[in-house]
Amino acid sequence: MSALADKLHSLEDIIGPASLITDTEAVASYRVEGQQPLAVALPQSPAQVAGLLRQASQDGLSVLIRGAGHHLHLGAPPTPIGLVVAMDRVRQTVEYDAENLTITAQAGASLEELQRLAGERGQMLPLDPPGGDRATLGGIAATNLAGPIRMRYGSPRDLIIGLRVALADGALIKAGGKTVKNVAGYELGKLFVGSFGTLGAICEVTVRLTPKPERRAMLVLAMNSAEVKEVTGELLRSRLEVASLGIANPAAVERMRLSLPVTIAPDVRVVFIGLMGDGAAMARQEEEIAALSGGACARLNEAQGRDAWQALREAPYPDDANAVVVRAALPISHVAEAVELVTQFEGWWSVARAGDGLVYAGPPPDTTVRTTLERLTELRKFAGQRSGAVVLEAAPLEMKRSFSVWGQVQNLDLFRALKDAYDPTGNIGCGRYLSRPQ
Repeated sequence: MSALADKLHSLEDIIGPASLITDTEAVASYRVEGQQPLAVALPQSPAQVAGLLRQASQDGLSVLIRGAGHHLHLGAPPTPIGLVVAMDRVRQTVEYDAENLTITAQAGASLEELQRLAGERGQMLPLDPPGGDRATLGGIAATNLAGPIRMRYGSPRDLIIGLRVALADGALIKAGGKTVKNVAGYELGKLFVGSFGTLGAICEVTVRLTPKPERRAMLVLAMNSAEVKEVTGELLRSRLEVASLGIANPAAVERMRLSLPVTIAPDVRVVFIGLMGDGAAMARQEEEIAALSGGACARLNEAQGRDAWQALREAPYPDDANAVVVRAALPISHVAEAVELVTQFEGWWSVARAGDGLVYAGPPPDTTVRTTLERLTELRKFAGQRSGAVVLEAAPLEMKRSFSVWGQVQNLDLFRALKDAYDPTGNIGCGRYLSRPQ
């Protein structure tokens, strides 16, 4: 029996032969940016996940943790993948505590099923990542992805209060718990949220819930860049409970395929103001926003509003395999300025979340690699001069190899020390976020 066969047999002992995919054609569907794994494991419990990580570490097999697979475009090009650990079957709802507004579920549970469960009690998980309800709870935690309502509720790192994580040595550890104030000392859970599975496999997540709002509404304003900066600044300084605040240039509105009751012209930017709450409170807020904007705002009807919420959520999601999507994180005072810079790039779309300091952008499909790289470099320089950062969220493999996906990482030595402590053999993550310390 070959060395690889011995390793695969050891994995079968943990999860059973039926739960280990080794057929070349079947494994090909789990390929990530040109890297095809040797095998795919389908564990059914956190204990099995931990066992797989321990065995892979002992056998020198690199491991990539996979959720629903909707965000595998994120991150640096992976190094060779030995084993994909797919969390599809680790999906039980562990506990739903409606009275204390928490829900605990395993990593493979879909956001859709959890929202349905919470919705029966008039509650919701305040999570709306790109990809929507198809996302898994573990994938949301691992990527820390958030959508337009982050402005009101915070990111997954703010909302996740407990984790159960499998480490490379096979240990299962817990961080946090069921209550918001449950930490004395370091908040270990925040280390794993957003770590892209490079420190361990998130197996179980506890999320803080919120009452489901009675209504949603979306207001839009069409104005020039100077007016946008003034109005968004006023909204952010006001006491209005705005749930989301977006800015889109004309190319972005076209890309989102939105039909809006405002005139779109080359020099116009569209401001999207999302409101959530009960009818009376929202009516008052609409009146105040109308006054603040000089009566220039238009209210979308129910269908238009629903489409706008979804389009703003999905804007950062690549629309095809070769799409380029870049994200700039900036102080909120520079968001409108960044939209203007991107709009100067011929044909580029840009959508900003003004309340979160995030700007997403991308070029038209016919832009050359060379031109795109020049623009990305310009945007990264702009962000760096304003204490911001730029991440290349999606791009063809050739471009990812030419332009650092994560840019210059601050505190890199600390990150490498943490990686070395939690994953001494450097087997987990396949270099998509942080490779083994050199």
